[in-house]
Amino acid sequence: MVAKKKILHLITGLELGGGAENMLLQLLPKMQDNLDNCVCAIKGKGEIGKKLEEAGIPVYYLELRNIFDIGMIFRYRNILKDFRPDIQVNYLIHADIFGRILGKIFGVKKIVPYIRNIHKSMPSLMFLDRITLFLSDFILTNSETSRRYYIEKMGVSADKIICIPNGIDLTRFENLNVNREKKLKEIGISVGSFIIGCVARLEKQKDIPTLIRAFKIVREKHPKAHLLIVGHGSQKENLKNLIVELDIENKATMLEKRTDNLELISIMNIFVLPSLNEGMSNAVIEAMASQIPVITSDVEENKELIKDNHNGMNFKNGNFKDLAKKLSLFLNMNRDNVILFKRRSLWMIKDKYRLDYALKSYKNFLLNC
Repeated sequence: MVAKKKILHLITGLELGGGAENMLLQLLPKMQDNLDNCVCAIKGKGEIGKKLEEAGIPVYYLELRNIFDIGMIFRYRNILKDFRPDIQVNYLIHADIFGRILGKIFGVKKIVPYIRNIHKSMPSLMFLDRITLFLSDFILTNSETSRRYYIEKMGVSADKIICIPNGIDLTRFENLNVNREKKLKEIGISVGSFIIGCVARLEKQKDIPTLIRAFKIVREKHPKAHLLIVGHGSQKENLKNLIVELDIENKATMLEKRTDNLELISIMNIFVLPSLNEGMSNAVIEAMASQIPVITSDVEENKELIKDNHNGMNFKNGNFKDLAKKLSLFLNMNRDNVILFKRRSLWMIKDKYRLDYALKSYKNFLLNC
């Protein structure tokens, strides 16, 4: 019997809410028949780590204590000696840089970064990314925008990089049956409200203040509008303070670390992602699959999913007045056009972003790499 190829998936952390983390949880349990997968997290354990273990995926924890924790390097080396991976796939920029350098030093056979974001706003990380790319044996991206960028701007050969987009399990949406009135009451929002919502990590990259400021403008003309923000992160208190400063605390609800994100998306009237830079947003894909109209910032990765006035709207990145204008346009839009947006989004998901497509592509890549 031929031994299964061993794949070590190296990631920064395994908290709820991240696209890479959720992708591992969705795909790895379905790939164990053909591959021997394990996961290694640099810091923390997190809910996704527990779920992976429950699904039968071995998870190693390097338990980074601080930036001076040299012992983590030796813990990583011991994991490599124990597991002996044929391929190491790196997710998220910090784990990726660590994994390229140390993986090569410790003799990992093949190193494959799975690039999910272009960190243009972080020059130091982009510099480290550029000078360590030669340590990669192959490169994956989850968007065509990232693939083109690494070919055109980073000098990667086109035959050394492919795009495997995110995928979602459509049965989760087909079987979702949410009582909207009950759900709204559960989270303390008036039943007749028009929900403008966002599910995202509360970090600067996501630019939630632009959404809050735009909502303030829209709220003045649409008294039934209510803002729902779902997520956690370092900007939580700043966002709460901004909501108070703009005097909209009675019309804005913030929820964090939820396990019912799909249910919450399903009760929204519009989903907004205002990110300054993005990879391939799982939350946007989930909103599209839920047939919730979407408005995003006009960064290229978002425009791969949402095409202005075709299946949603794009607004000028960082411009809250333009977002308010697009929200108002949607609120006054003909119902037939709204239905067409929804249908086109669902068609796109079925055509390009199904979980079985992603699973097949990723499995084939790992088996043949």
